Amino acid sequence: MTDSAVSSESSRQPGKPDKAPPGLWARSRVVLRKTLTVYLVVVILLAFLQRSLLYHPSKTKDLSVAQYPDVTKLYPDAQDARIECGDGVTIGGWLLRQNKDEKSNLVIHFHGNAGDRARRVSWYQILQQLDVDVLAVDYHGYADSGGKATEDTLELDAQATWKYATDKLGYSPDNIIVTGTSLGGAMAVYLTARQCEAKQPPAGMATIATFSSMVDTAGYHYPWLPVGAILVDRYPSDDRIANITCPVLLLHGNQDTVVPQNLGEKLFKAAPAISNSGHRKRWVNLRGAGHNDVIHVGRREILSELAAFQAKVIPAVPNKP
Repeated sequence: MTDSAVSSESSRQPGKPDKAPPGLWARSRVVLRKTLTVYLVVVILLAFLQRSLLYHPSKTKDLSVAQYPDVTKLYPDAQDARIECGDGVTIGGWLLRQNKDEKSNLVIHFHGNAGDRARRVSWYQILQQLDVDVLAVDYHGYADSGGKATEDTLELDAQATWKYATDKLGYSPDNIIVTGTSLGGAMAVYLTARQCEAKQPPAGMATIATFSSMVDTAGYHYPWLPVGAILVDRYPSDDRIANITCPVLLLHGNQDTVVPQNLGEKLFKAAPAISNSGHRKRWVNLRGAGHNDVIHVGRREILSELAAFQAKVIPAVPNKP
């Protein structure tokens, strides 16, 4: 062994690894910078595109109910509704009645984030068996409604729908049940909480496959994104539901992978245990039901639960306006 080799060996400190070549650290920094750059670009891109990912409206501009025999067969006295919102935008809707001369309660229904009111026939079939009238609307930017969908404009839709039902159509709040599926459930929570705070609550509220908040839902689907920092439309239903004083019914499929059941349970836990009228909140687990098939898989149980809920919160049948 040469003297230089001995010197090299003796210069190494026991227990410490050899230093990495300078080129390796340089390459690692380059890879890290590129990875962070790509991540930031993706975050910025999703921040700009978030509303196009959240709202999926149909572009159908002529939704006259007379064109939908599956609906008019269920509700022979079905009528088109044009509802003006607080920002001057008009949204489209249907007032579904089986017979204008009969007595009935009213269900205000808000659909999910995709399509339009014409694609909810399965839901109308369930409600038809409850002998209720139905007011179904499309949000800003959906189908034949003007404007653009945002959380703020959807809130205007909910407010205008309530005003239309009570002021123009003459339904009493005591004979109205507010319902919604998925994103529509968030609107049902918003409207019901708003009316409870105004001391004009509906008879009750029922939601299906609804989330605790959009922040929670987005965080579930994109755990690697800082959704709490970039999300614009947040729909904080778990905060709002605490202000609801009327009876509530929440139904959720236990196979839901779009809005997982634990987010529905979180919303339920945030609701007051007992309404001002003394009714306990109710949670229904729809076994075997996912998100998009919840109405079909859970049809029988949904009908049974809604019928019992209506009988509980509106024991007397009103005079129809």
